[in-house]
Amino acid sequence: MTAGSPVEGVAVGSEAAGSMGGALGLERPVRVFACDVDGCLAEAGHADYDLAALARLAELNRLSARDETVPALTFVTGRPHAYVDALSQALAVRLPMSFENGAGLATRHPYRYWLDPRVEAGLPALRRFAAAVEETGHLTLQPGKVASLSVFPRPAGRDVHDLADELAVMVERLGLGLALDPSTDCVNVLVPGVEKATGFAWLCREMGLAPDEVAGVGDSVGDVAWLELCGVSFAPANAVDEVKGVATAVSSRRDVSAVVEAYEALVEHNRRLAGE
Repeated sequence: MTAGSPVEGVAVGSEAAGSMGGALGLERPVRVFACDVDGCLAEAGHADYDLAALARLAELNRLSARDETVPALTFVTGRPHAYVDALSQALAVRLPMSFENGAGLATRHPYRYWLDPRVEAGLPALRRFAAAVEETGHLTLQPGKVASLSVFPRPAGRDVHDLADELAVMVERLGLGLALDPSTDCVNVLVPGVEKATGFAWLCREMGLAPDEVAGVGDSVGDVAWLELCGVSFAPANAVDEVKGVATAVSSRRDVSAVVEAYEALVEHNRRLAGE
């Protein structure tokens, strides 16, 4: 099959994709599409996945293995390794992936993960803070994380900035050098100097690509810095204003529908450059 050949269910060239692709202003092809998970591949708040939309992403990503005009898919997410590994199987991700807000990279083949060396020095502080959170009775930790923490209110629904203020007081009281990163429904607790932007730069080095060869999509404040490094970036309609302010293109669609739209726009852009 030649690059750009039509494939059943993988034809690209919808009006939405063409419109967004024409607005990207790029003069070079995009080789990789990096996606945040919560708020992008699914609605935030642990909502159900849209399996039909995920199937579309997986089909495009599989096509990237034999069609150079289709960028390959990867993740830049705060989710723990086990979650990212399972999602990589569902979406046929072959590339390295960044997990836990830049704390580690992982591959599926071979199956392995490795941590940013700076994380090791911060693990004792993270463990102390985790113990303090578990003693509160009104906060809970996302299980499975090995190099960062995500703190959720119990019950859910509390304003994350109010939650961040409480956690900042705890960090100061305990004398811990930790950074706080409010997300959509939780607050991430990170080792200073290790965040999504550093993880993205590390991921690019691992892939042997310049950041401007990569497109990105994100929705929360923690995504701003790494999206600014990308050659082109997208924000779904549900993204916070800070993300919309730096994104190359802002979709009228929400979460995974916007990601599918962006992916198709990237393929359309690459094929236009290839003269197809």
